[in-house]
Amino acid sequence: MKFGFKILVGIIILILVVIGLVVYLNRPISKEKVNAEINKHLIKVVNKNESLTSALLTIYSNKTGYFEQFAVGTKNLSSDRQVEKDSQFHAASVGKTICATVFGMLVDEDKISYDDKISTLLNDDILEGLFVVEGSNYSDQVTIRHLLSHTSGVGDYFEDPVISGKTMMELIIDNPDHLFTPEELIAFTRDHQQPIGKPGQKFHYSDTGYILLGLILETIEEKPYDAILVDRIFKPLDMEDSYLMFYNDEPADILGIYINGMDYSNNNALSIDWSGGGVVTTMKDLLAFMMALENGELLSGEVYKQMTDFNESFDKGIYYGMGMMYFDFSELSFMLGSMTDVYGGMGSTGVYMFYDKGKDTYFIANYGSLDFTEKSIEELIKIKMIYDRMIIE
Repeated sequence: MKFGFKILVGIIILILVVIGLVVYLNRPISKEKVNAEINKHLIKVVNKNESLTSALLTIYSNKTGYFEQFAVGTKNLSSDRQVEKDSQFHAASVGKTICATVFGMLVDEDKISYDDKISTLLNDDILEGLFVVEGSNYSDQVTIRHLLSHTSGVGDYFEDPVISGKTMMELIIDNPDHLFTPEELIAFTRDHQQPIGKPGQKFHYSDTGYILLGLILETIEEKPYDAILVDRIFKPLDMEDSYLMFYNDEPADILGIYINGMDYSNNNALSIDWSGGGVVTTMKDLLAFMMALENGELLSGEVYKQMTDFNESFDKGIYYGMGMMYFDFSELSFMLGSMTDVYGGMGSTGVYMFYDKGKDTYFIANYGSLDFTEKSIEELIKIKMIYDRMIIE
């Protein structure tokens, strides 16, 4: 998932509109009016974007007690079935936050260190060729921290260019029912892509790195990744509607997920995510998870501080920690300087799980389209502009 300047272009356009409405937007409005305005806005977003069939949004504030959920649209293009507030959806790279949290738990339990070398946890045949730069193999220098923070130097099977053959996206389009294994995804990077640098040299978003992390967890925990999620996260937090896709007893029944106009919600192509984002979930479950992170139910303060250091620059105004992103709205535009920042997990299909520390408020959303990677942030800004006008009683 790579984005940045497209967001800036959209925000600049948005701000030009806002300038003309600034007086109107500054008027405080009631909770009921806020709810009506947000719902009206989401309906408009779905209706004017052909790549969308639905939009889900949850806002919860510890500070004020505000809690509202919105669900507009239909399950998919071929269905008239209305979406529900508890509709299940594919969480995409929000799954990276969940994966990173499991590693944090292992650090707290002294089972690992973030600076452990991955060469002690994975076989040589898995790592072969992934970290060879200018003829030198750096696989013995790569740490768990490098993988979690996207600084290992490994390529990205999902979006990086290839030196031979078809790109991953082309393969998915050609054969949407191919079921990928984690080993196959890693082999794609090994055989068709190149490392982008030495370990620790630069930030480069990599789904391949998070597949390696899933295999590392299986080695440490001595159980399948899907079982690790159940035992470590889903069951303790009563996330009853969450599971790893393709590893559930019943077929997935999720909202449409659109790539270039095609719905992949019923295709095996979604197996490209696995430990990098293969979780099926609901707004309720993601809210429970993010609140547990913030309330210290899952990680110690010290470990969570490391996870949320956000030392790596993703793009202008966007920073990365370990499995989590931070949006500094004042850097995206000086005109957003008064807007409180958010951080959390985000996926390329317009799904996010954010916490606004300044207002002690959580934002969970799903749009279900690859076209909404950047647009979901633009819409979040618009929604926050409405929400921030609410009269606090």
